[in-house]
Amino acid sequence: MSENKYYWIKLRTDFFNQETIDFLLSQTNGCQYVVLYQMLCLKTANTNGSFINQIGEVIVPYDIEKIVRDTKYFDYDTIVVALELFKKLGLVYVEENGNLRISEIERMVGSESATREAIKKREQRLKKKIGTQKGTNCLIENRYKILDKKEIYKEKRISPKWLNEEIKKEDLTKEELEELNNLYKEFKNE
Repeated sequence: MSENKYYWIKLRTDFFNQETIDFLLSQTNGCQYVVLYQMLCLKTANTNGSFINQIGEVIVPYDIEKIVRDTKYFDYDTIVVALELFKKLGLVYVEENGNLRISEIERMVGSESATREAIKKREQRLKKKIGTQKGTNCLIENRYKILDKKEIYKEKRISPKWLNEEIKKEDLTKEELEELNNLYKEFKNE
């Protein structure tokens, strides 16, 4: 079963105060350049900032026409000028293989697996249901610890027995242990 992964970009609160962004905004089509830059950050978030698509085992680099098609709102000339400006300002650079890549994308991209997101939603419902009763935060923290151990289990193919022993090591109340054991049973059945 392949697990979905969701990506997002994080903009710092001083994003528009950065010298490069301020310079872009001062240009004739500056607002378009900044929006294009943000769109490219989003488009390349799951390729670590590289302007590529992977189709099977073939890597297809973006060209201007692809960027025009994907962004839909910008004409060819605007994209050409913007990309040259991005290169000169250090927002984008050309990799050794000739592909374009967004600079410092690692600092802007976050990701989360579908499993983690589902558990977060479940925890939010549980927190709403229980309110701020004593032990709720502890239960949530311990469930996240177990989730992390499950991810290690999946990646390293560690035995369920080891994982069960790790769960038992946690200092839990009877209710928390029961809840975590139910979570573990769900995991084993996946």
